[in-house]
Amino acid sequence: MGAPKVHPKTKLLFIQGLTVCRAAYTPVHTPPFVAANILSNNTHILYQATRRRYDNRSRETLWLDLTSNTMSNVKAVVRAWSTRRLRRALTEALETYGLDADGRPAVGKGEEQAQGLKGTLAIHALPQNLSTKFVDVKLQMELLVKELIRRRS
Repeated sequence: MGAPKVHPKTKLLFIQGLTVCRAAYTPVHTPPFVAANILSNNTHILYQATRRRYDNRSRETLWLDLTSNTMSNVKAVVRAWSTRRLRRALTEALETYGLDADGRPAVGKGEEQAQGLKGTLAIHALPQNLSTKFVDVKLQMELLVKELIRRRS
């Protein structure tokens, strides 16, 4: 059993100007930490349901794993707001580059973005996300998407 292993291709993304979160990307699809714990124990009560969910999940998209566990001194409702805020900013940043919320090319955007993003993107919200204006959060997410597109090529 034990803790799930981190995929060797997982890389922390050090992007200058990214202050509201930490991001790690791997081109391989990996389930989030909690799901990986369940999948590492085939006697777990949720093993079959979790296994089925991740076996049927599309491998042609970008999987997102947003967490805010680095802000344990903040109430749960604020942490949830923080991760929703990052998800919304990331979705808008993806749309800026002609991609939908799952990293696939948006319908009707032309042929310049023929290839979508694949893999797993883990984003950990930092306390700075709480006080930063949404416009600035969106600009930082655009930097992140730009780096993902650069790494895809």
